[in-house]
Amino acid sequence: MGFFSKPIARKPAPPKSEPAPAAPSRPQSAHEVALQAARTGRSAEQRPVDPVANDITVADASMIEWGMPGRSAFEVVSANPGLCEVLENAALFYASGKADLARSTLEHGVQADQDARTSPLAWLALFDVLQRAGDRAAFDRVAMDYSVQFERSAPAWDESRGIAAGPRVVPAGFVQLSGKLTAASAAQIDGLKRAVAKKVAKARLDLAKVTGFDDAGARLLADALGAARAARFALEIAHPGTLRQALEAAVRQGRDGGEGAWQLSLEMMQWQNDRAPFEDRAIEFAVAFELSPPSWEPPPITTSLGAGPDSAAEPPPDPNAGFETLRWTGEMLGPVTPQLAQLPDFALRRSVVPVDMSAVDRVDFVCAGALLNAINGVELQRKSVQITGASPIIRALLLLIGISPRHFVKKDV
Repeated sequence: MGFFSKPIARKPAPPKSEPAPAAPSRPQSAHEVALQAARTGRSAEQRPVDPVANDITVADASMIEWGMPGRSAFEVVSANPGLCEVLENAALFYASGKADLARSTLEHGVQADQDARTSPLAWLALFDVLQRAGDRAAFDRVAMDYSVQFERSAPAWDESRGIAAGPRVVPAGFVQLSGKLTAASAAQIDGLKRAVAKKVAKARLDLAKVTGFDDAGARLLADALGAARAARFALEIAHPGTLRQALEAAVRQGRDGGEGAWQLSLEMMQWQNDRAPFEDRAIEFAVAFELSPPSWEPPPITTSLGAGPDSAAEPPPDPNAGFETLRWTGEMLGPVTPQLAQLPDFALRRSVVPVDMSAVDRVDFVCAGALLNAINGVELQRKSVQITGASPIIRALLLLIGISPRHFVKKDV
């Protein structure tokens, strides 16, 4: 008999399995990009609140309305906003100014992609871009496919809309700059360039809401004003007081004030017909920057407002004065568009804030995010924003960026 028991037999450990290879990463979809951008730009305090009582909204549904002759609205109700990957990509293409890519994406998608083929909003977005392109033949072909797919009549071609002729200038050539002038202000200053190119009569540049500038922003505005002056364009510059004071402070720093500030200061003097101060400053500019002094070449008609000491206090005109609906037009580009800046002030007097986007040609991705933040800010005051008239391709972008379907309501006829 042994003194020691036999050792207990142990089963051999199973061989360690090799870790499974990581799945190849896929590129982010348009929806994921938009959602990430919306979460980045929205703080916890900016989350939307419930609408106020008696608010007329469309909740948990997709309400699509698009004015057509003989048809006051086109409405589709579904369990989701009607977005799909094809429509999301097309909306981003259109927002970035690539209308042809948006069109081709939708044309291929409604035929080859199951989600796009069953999405009424994708089809309506395609009708939208075809109408803007003025392609009646393609519109009619898509209308036949639409009728087969959904077994109902397609939207009618709108003769009154005509062919999109590019961005529209604010009525009467009214161009308003706001915020600090930087390189990002190019979208705002483009409004002035378009007015010059179209030779808009009685054009007016309002500087009341300009709060400052950097060198790049000052150069942009100086170049635009110089081009307008060279084109012998009659322009009324309103409320320049605050900007001129900031320019004077920069010029007093000499070369450290920046060449852009000097150039804009000289340009403003030309437009306000201040020849004697201009001549002195032109020599100082030449010495400070070792450049040839600019010559005195004022515009043919200088109708500049606000030259007096009290000009900065004069309130700027409100294009929406006397209206119960805030109306936006043309292209809305960048984070600080003058039209978007009207929303907080317009909302002060109302519990329900109606916004008409029927005349908006395009909204870019950055402005759409700014609009989302502005709507959240209004809702924090227990108010509701109601958007009417947004065309399908623009509405798709706003839904993609995170604006709730309940903000889109039918436009009264």
